[in-house]
Amino acid sequence: MRSSDIDTTGIEEAPENVEFSEGDKVDILVYKFTDLGATVIINDKYFGLVYENDIYKEITVGDRLKGYIKKIREDNKIDVSLRKIGYGRIEDAKEKILARLKAKGGSLPLNDDSSPEKIKKALQISKGSFKKAIGGLYKEKIIDITSKGIKLKK
Repeated sequence: MRSSDIDTTGIEEAPENVEFSEGDKVDILVYKFTDLGATVIINDKYFGLVYENDIYKEITVGDRLKGYIKKIREDNKIDVSLRKIGYGRIEDAKEKILARLKAKGGSLPLNDDSSPEKIKKALQISKGSFKKAIGGLYKEKIIDITSKGIKLKK
């Protein structure tokens, strides 16, 4: 699909009154890519932007996804995240890590020393979210962290 195939009639660039606030879950449609990231259409009403550094998985024009309002800027333009905002993001990261651990027999070759690229490729999360999530899982006595990676406690 191309952005020219998407009808943008009535879509607002910088709306005066937006009916949602930061952190709200929204439906997004990937419209096009720019130097800054992906322009998306939010709830079939508004344009928004997902910054390049906030894209942690492969997306293409025409994809319909869930997004989260990251910020409504002073100029009324809307920044969107593909991941939950704040602590919800860490809870999501914990769930992803646990699911991957279970799928991989209880261990993963990832830890604090792993590169951001390796973490992103394996889990589609940032290194910062990964570190906070494994810290939480460790404190909850669910995993052990070793020099070789993380593993579920028996």
